[in-house]
Amino acid sequence: NDAHHSLFNRRMRNLLFILPLCGSAVAWQLPARLTTPTLSKPLPPIHNPGSRALDDLVMREEGVRAGLVTEVPFEIRFSIGNVITGSGFALLFYCLVSYLLSNGQADLLQTLGFVYAIPALVGGLALKYAELPPVPLDSTPQAEVLREQKGTKIQKKILSDATRFTYGDAHMEEPLKALKLAPRGMGPPVLKSMRETISPAGGYHLGMTFFAPNTPYRVWKDRAPRYARFFGPNVRAELRKVSTEDRLVELSLITVDKGESIEPLEQIDDGSLVPILTAAEEAETAATA
Repeated sequence: NDAHHSLFNRRMRNLLFILPLCGSAVAWQLPARLTTPTLSKPLPPIHNPGSRALDDLVMREEGVRAGLVTEVPFEIRFSIGNVITGSGFALLFYCLVSYLLSNGQADLLQTLGFVYAIPALVGGLALKYAELPPVPLDSTPQAEVLREQKGTKIQKKILSDATRFTYGDAHMEEPLKALKLAPRGMGPPVLKSMRETISPAGGYHLGMTFFAPNTPYRVWKDRAPRYARFFGPNVRAELRKVSTEDRLVELSLITVDKGESIEPLEQIDDGSLVPILTAAEEAETAATA
């Protein structure tokens, strides 16, 4: 019994000696085994569809604004369609008369004239078909001077683009689309006339009258908080319903001094200016009236 008891004690001592060593070995291996595996590629960011739509809208607005402030090296203030059509017609007429006077004998010059005159005439007529004439402008010498002194770069660019011949896009088409003033599947409002005056506060006033058969006046008012940011800086927007029957709306951009409010205003029938209310605010006002 003593021998068995001594053997048992010896084995227990050995076991107690070995256990801490095993524990250290296991602890040594745990960090390597429990380390969080790293991904070879980062997870794609989670996009909110509403946030993405807002980002796309902001990017579109910034792209259109960049076009409004881009300066072009020169501008053509005459009708290219008239020039090409007139030159093609003149060349074709000359070739026909020369051919008839020479008893049907055509030389090399007349042959080349026919070759170039007909495409020029057709191309000129195509340009005339896609041509948009300049928008009528009502101005005064005092307003022109103030435009050069206080007009912003965007105001001057809008006026310059609208008062020259254009081909393809309508006047102010891209800005109106960027501001969501063109209903889906329908054309944007058409710029019919412009006027420049001096505001009561001495600012430069650029008014644009649009024919808007597809854009309700309520939509113009809902977009009002974005006008100053889009056409700015240093401008305030004013809205005026010119004619309900003819669907005419005037959007004005007025320069303001530093520190002045850029809150959009609406000119009502009696000529006074009032803050533009949202649809909910108008309904609440009508209910309490």
